Amino acid sequence: MKKAVLYVFSGTGNTRIAADFVAEALSRRGIRTTVWDVRVPFSNAPDPNGFDIAGFGYPIHAFNTPQFFLRFAKTLPHVERMPAFLFKTSGEPFHANSASSWPLVRILRKKGFLPMLERHLLMPYNIMFRYPDALVKQMYRHTREMAGVIANGVAAGSPQKLRYAPWTVLWMYLFRLQWFGAWINGPFIHVKRDLCAGCGLCAERCPAQNIRMKDGLPHFSYHCTMCMSCAFRCPKDAVRPGFLNAWRVNGPYQFQTLAEDERVPATFVNERTKGYFRLFRPYYARTYAEICAQPDEPAADAQRG
Repeated sequence: MKKAVLYVFSGTGNTRIAADFVAEALSRRGIRTTVWDVRVPFSNAPDPNGFDIAGFGYPIHAFNTPQFFLRFAKTLPHVERMPAFLFKTSGEPFHANSASSWPLVRILRKKGFLPMLERHLLMPYNIMFRYPDALVKQMYRHTREMAGVIANGVAAGSPQKLRYAPWTVLWMYLFRLQWFGAWINGPFIHVKRDLCAGCGLCAERCPAQNIRMKDGLPHFSYHCTMCMSCAFRCPKDAVRPGFLNAWRVNGPYQFQTLAEDERVPATFVNERTKGYFRLFRPYYARTYAEICAQPDEPAADAQRG
């Protein structure tokens, strides 16, 4: 039996959900899969040389692979022509996101990996504004089905040419200002003392170990990755993420509950969708067609957009 390892960076859990779906889909195709959450110290990561296939999953930050994830990739040992695949999550399907993996692909190739497949998956925002329940349900179920598409491609070993338009690469580099913004913003993150329970969950869950507890309160440093885990997951909504506070979103999405709730429509984006979310229609039309074309896992329970 082949073995795969998935290296996953997920601040608020969306990308980890996608990774679990991919792992389950690979296992159903006879590929035993290990998922490792990328966090410091990077030295704890499984050695890819003990596996046959490597997967890399990350959330897109400002049209880029998070610098934190690139730093991790640089620490991986060299491998001998190992097949690799990538999946990335974001809250919007726009083409400007398409080159986000370009630096990661370059690092992996230097390490001896053979990136063969990449997929962009949609999951709801953890910053700016909260997505409607019906859209959250659609994204969750769609990502579960797209995991089957990814697993089929990996199992078949069908290489995909990873090409990135020059303008999207330029766009990616321009928005790397976000990296500096994360360092600057980190020390400005704080908690409201009257709300903070001192539970320490933010420090425990911070992948960069940017938070330390002192006198029962969390203190934030400049190693922030801007993953929003601390603000999003705080059970008391006590964390104020510095300059981004006006865009704060708090509280996990109830994915499983929404997926099973028949009162919540299964489709939010469809041919009648208007406003901002009408821009999502081409992505869903294209990917639902791809899902339907899969031989193993037809999307019988999905509502087509």
